[in-house]
Amino acid sequence: MGLPHGRQTCEAEGMVAGMVNKKLTQTTPQPTAASARKTAARAKAGAEAAKPVVKPAAPKPAAQPARRTAARPGAGTSSRLDNVKRGFRETIAELKKVQWPDRLTTRNLTLVVIGMSAALAAVLGGVDAILTWLIKWLVQL
Repeated sequence: MGLPHGRQTCEAEGMVAGMVNKKLTQTTPQPTAASARKTAARAKAGAEAAKPVVKPAAPKPAAQPARRTAARPGAGTSSRLDNVKRGFRETIAELKKVQWPDRLTTRNLTLVVIGMSAALAAVLGGVDAILTWLIKWLVQL
């Protein structure tokens, strides 16, 4: 299965880079001499035409104390329910924006996690066995 156009990867870094969902930067074309002259002319014209306008800072209004409304039975339930509904809608909208990894990337990253877990288990088991042997040896003295 090929990668989409514009996406580059290598064997060692491809699995991690694909999961992070970073888009690779693409090279931008270098400006030509004519476009550089046009850009410089626009910048010069814009600098001459634009003069800074200094406005006096408006005084900030004094903070009003929060008003408390009389407690009504069931007054907050509709807004809480609306907040929960809005939270679910926003969560679904964000999940639709996620760039999910393809099957190959998911398989490779799963194998990496399983391999690292097994290696860490072996190391910790070895350290535990050594410390257990050392403590038993020290107790026998």
